[in-house]
Amino acid sequence: MAIEQRKKRYPFRFEVVYDDGEGFMSGPVLDISETGCFIETVMPLTAGKKVRVTPLLEGEAGAYELEGEVVRAQEYDQDNHFDRVPGMGIKFTGANPAFIAELQKIFEAGGQTPG
Repeated sequence: MAIEQRKKRYPFRFEVVYDDGEGFMSGPVLDISETGCFIETVMPLTAGKKVRVTPLLEGEAGAYELEGEVVRAQEYDQDNHFDRVPGMGIKFTGANPAFIAELQKIFEAGGQTPG
C-alpha cells in the first residue's frame, strides 16, 4: 500500500471565504500547502463536507475559487484553547493550476505576496 506523502506546509495568513452549499463563512488560513490548508474557526464543518474556498489574497481577492473537502475538524476546547487552535483542515480536490502557480511564487518569496 502506497503512503501519501504530505506536502510542506507554509505558515501564511490570509482570509478566505468558504461556502458549504448552505451558507458563506470566512476565516483566516493559518497554513497552506499545494494540496490543502487549515482554516481557523470556532465552528468547523464536519469531516467529509464539500466546500468551495475563495482566497482573499492582496491584489488577487476573488480571483481564485478552489474546491475542497474537510478532512479534519478541530473543535474549540475551552479548557485547552491556548494549546489547540480550533478549525478545520481542507484538502483541495479541484486543483486550480493558476492558484498553485501563485502559491509557488508566494512560497519562493518567503511567504510574502509578490508584487
